[in-house]
Amino acid sequence: MLNPSLFLEISGLLSIMIILEILLLRKTVRAALISVALMFSASSLFAQGSVLVVTEPVKEREFRTQIRLVGRTSPVIESKIVSEVSGRVSRINSREGVWISKNSPLITIDSERLRLSLEAKASETEQAKLQAELVGDLRFRTEELRSKDLVSQTTSDSVIAWSMIQKAKYLELDAQRKQMALDYENSTIRAPYSGFTGLKLVDVGEWVTPGMAVYELVDLSRIRITADLPERYFGHVEIGSKVYVDASSSANSSFEGTVTGISPNASRETHTYPVIIEVDNQDGRLGGGMLVRVTLSLDEEFTSLAISKDALIRQGEMTMVYTVDGGKAVSVPVEVTSTSNQYLAVQSSSLTAGMPVVIRGNERIYPGASVTTGGEPEQQPADSTVESQG
Repeated sequence: MLNPSLFLEISGLLSIMIILEILLLRKTVRAALISVALMFSASSLFAQGSVLVVTEPVKEREFRTQIRLVGRTSPVIESKIVSEVSGRVSRINSREGVWISKNSPLITIDSERLRLSLEAKASETEQAKLQAELVGDLRFRTEELRSKDLVSQTTSDSVIAWSMIQKAKYLELDAQRKQMALDYENSTIRAPYSGFTGLKLVDVGEWVTPGMAVYELVDLSRIRITADLPERYFGHVEIGSKVYVDASSSANSSFEGTVTGISPNASRETHTYPVIIEVDNQDGRLGGGMLVRVTLSLDEEFTSLAISKDALIRQGEMTMVYTVDGGKAVSVPVEVTSTSNQYLAVQSSSLTAGMPVVIRGNERIYPGASVTTGGEPEQQPADSTVESQG
């Protein structure tokens, strides 16, 4: 932050330059007077009184112990889309690495062979249907004649059996026709959900078979994070507990997630327990394979000094807050040990409960700056759980 005395020196030099410029252009006493007024105004601006700030007293609150781990992201839904029919690839409908909506075409398989087979099967099915209807009429008449004892029981039974065979044949052919119609429809392979296309696994002219992967598809709307929990903390993390996630790759890099699972078995290589965390990612700020920092809450509670997140100022590796003493801003280094919702658990030998810390206007002040307190701090949402890092 620029020193106030340096501000005055710069403003004085700028004002003198303005005076010289106006005198050269106008060469009038009036121009000189205007320039002197400008210099006086600029100097007064930088020397003017205190900055208005809003403060909030330091509180004591219950927090939960936290630990910080490194995790790796992966999509909750990630698929290799497969072909359901055999055939030659005739067209690639989508590019790699683009977002597509559900049911968008990915790959088209040459469907001419399927179309001809479907037409032939449809004709065969129609013939079977007519034959079944004809035999059905014969059965109806035969049963009437048998009721009048005009035909033998053997003849009646033969007609009934023939009718049932013809109906079964029709139903079988119709099922085959429906399967062919489904194959014909599936000759265009479509996205089963909205997401980003990955690698294209086939190309035009290649022959595909049922079950063969043709395209990768990824849904980034929800992200899974896997972090390795040291064995000394096993049993101290609860499913459903809140997790804070930081990704340095994103400008707005803070996320909130939830623990959705904890492996009951430790890794043989690292002797750690994989913890599964899910994060909402509708804005797509997280991708698969990223390394992120996660802050997990344990079941251990402690009491600590608490400040609003708005009070914290970061300057490189140092974290600090401003308090007010005798109308002057005083910087106080702090160490953040926990966080939850709008509050931070902090440690500092110079901070005590009830001491006012600046939560509004702290970006405009510096150590020793004159400040005036005023206004009311915004009400923070109630929270009963705040975490601490171990």
